[in-house]
This record gives sequence, structure tokens and C-alpha cells, in this order.
Amino acid sequence: MRKIVQIILLAALALFTLGAAAPAGAQSTPRTRCFSETGYCVSDPLLRYWERNGGLAVFGYPLSERRVETVEGRTIPVQWFERDRLEIQADGTITAGRLGARVLELQGRRWELTPPAPPQPPEAGCRYFPETGRNLCWPFLDYWERNGGLERFGYPITELRAERIEQSHYAVQYFERRRMEHHPELAGTGYEILLGLLGRNILEVQALPPCREPRDVQFGIGQRVDNASFRNVLYCPTESYGDVPAALQPFERGRMIWVDLGTAGRKVIVYRYPGEFSSSSTYAVYEDTYQEGEPPIEDTPPIYRLVPQRGFGKVWAAGEKRWLGYATQIERPDTARVQYFGGGGFVVQLLGANEVWVFGPTPDLAEQW
Repeated sequence: MRKIVQIILLAALALFTLGAAAPAGAQSTPRTRCFSETGYCVSDPLLRYWERNGGLAVFGYPLSERRVETVEGRTIPVQWFERDRLEIQADGTITAGRLGARVLELQGRRWELTPPAPPQPPEAGCRYFPETGRNLCWPFLDYWERNGGLERFGYPITELRAERIEQSHYAVQYFERRRMEHHPELAGTGYEILLGLLGRNILEVQALPPCREPRDVQFGIGQRVDNASFRNVLYCPTESYGDVPAALQPFERGRMIWVDLGTAGRKVIVYRYPGEFSSSSTYAVYEDTYQEGEPPIEDTPPIYRLVPQRGFGKVWAAGEKRWLGYATQIERPDTARVQYFGGGGFVVQLLGANEVWVFGPTPDLAEQW
């Protein structure tokens, strides 16, 4: 019996000795994980947060070391990832950066100045946020609710819209912290909803050298695109034309825009929706050769459709009809601001229609911004 007691005491002493030898908080010793894909490492507490909240699928690979930056007036430790920027607040709390709002700011899209959208009825499967005046509907509402909601994504700051992402157009919606993308080609894989690569996009833009604006720029297009996601293909602004005569006409499968650039000539810009002839939006630019007194364009449109006339009509009849179909509204006069860029693209801002169109250096890079 005495021997058994001695064994028990020795075992207890050993356990006590092991516990005393282990430093306090040994189980929370900071860990580090390095990623050969980008050459950066992530350490606790950011690594612990990264792992517990979705890891690679949610945040992507690290794109920077942990470093100190000033974010919205606060100087704090941060680390950039492909889809996010993680921030360590003064009280030790880890939060995701407001990258959705930031990328819209860099692109000159003042979401807070956009008029509120009308609320969609609840039976439509939507939720309305009066804080930002935006609806959140399928396909993003369910994902938002199941994956962290307000804490993870913040409020929606745009309505659902189509945007070009890596050569294709997708339905997207911006939130304070993220951009959600609907990828129907991934249906059934669990990745039909993806989070935009906003961390990568913002870092790429911030790394570009600043542009020196031309002296004749008197409006904001050049400055807006200087920091936009188009900057890496458009490069820096060159010639600009402010408040010139313009016109707009919508068609079944696209639009036509006319601008009068004075000594640089009159242009007809054709924007074609994706469809039978192309899987992506395309555009073409024509010289407007129409002269007053030329005969009207003759054609027989379907009911509620129109035949374009004048400069639009000449371009349409010469071959664009097969792309665009018939006009859906009459031609509307407008006023435009036009900015050209060193990469070969240009931007048209239609003041009356409150639209900004970006046309890249290749015919398949065109979208309403």
C-alpha cells in the first residue's frame, strides 16, 4: 500500500513539474505560416483569425507582410490579402478593412451621393437597408446572412449591377467591406458566389506611378480613372474635351453615342451587348460622315421599334444593324465630357443621362461605369 502511495505521489509531482516548466500561455504561442505562392507569411493573431474565418477561400493569399498603416485616421497594424485587408485595432480586435467602399472611392464612384433605391417588397426575397438606401436580394442575400452578415461584409452600398471581371461580365454587388460576384458557371461547386480580389486590385493601383494631368483637363474624368481599376490598361490621361455636343440612342442590343469634338471630328461610338456575335461587350468608333439633306434611312421596324436617322442611321445601315437590332427610343441630345488616355482608350461622360462609359484600348473592353 505504501508503495502505491509513493507511485501516486511521484506521478503527481511529475505532472506538477511539467506544468511548472511550461511557460504561461504556452498553448497560445504565436504561430507562423508561410505561403510560397506569394512569398509572404502570416502570424498569430492574424493567422488564427484567417484560419477561423474561412482561410484561403475567403481571404486569399497574403500580399504583404504585417505592417503599420494609417487607415481612416487610425495608425494600426494591417496585413493585405488578395481579397481583404485585416486590421488589428487598438483594443486588439481584428477587423476586415472597408475595401468595398475604398475601391469605389478610388474609382470616383461616390456611392454615398447616389440617390436611394426604392425598397423591393419582402415577398421578392429582398431586404432593404435604410442606412444606405440599398436592396440586398438573390443571389447575394442568402450568402450575406449565412457568412457573417453585417460584421463580415457591412451594409450594401450599391444595387446589384453587371461588371466586367477578367474578360467576362458578372452580376456583382458592393458592400462596405467586400464585393460579391455571382459566377453561374460554378453552380453546384459551392463557389457560385465569390468575393472580389479587392486587396489585389487596390494594391496594384496604389503601386502605379502618379499621372500628370494635361493642362486642359477641367473636370474629374482624368482624376477618377487615374486611381481606377482601368488605370493599368488606360495609363495616363492625354487630350480632353469638355462640355461638347453629344447624343445618345438605345437599341435592342446596345447603344450609340455621338460626340462632336470640334476640330478632332464628329464620332459615332457603337456599344454592343454580349450576345449572338460575341460573348463579351464590344465597341467600335466611326467617323460621322452624315451631311444635312441626305435622304432618310428606309426600313420597316417591328412595333414599338424605331429606325435610327442621320449619323446614327448611316452607321446602322452600313452594318451595325445586325449587331444592334432596332432602336428602342428616339435619339436624345446631351452634353459630354471626353477624356483620351495614353493606352489608347477613352472615357465619355454624358452629363444629361448621368452615365460614364469606359472604352479600353481593345474592342472587347467597354462598360458603363
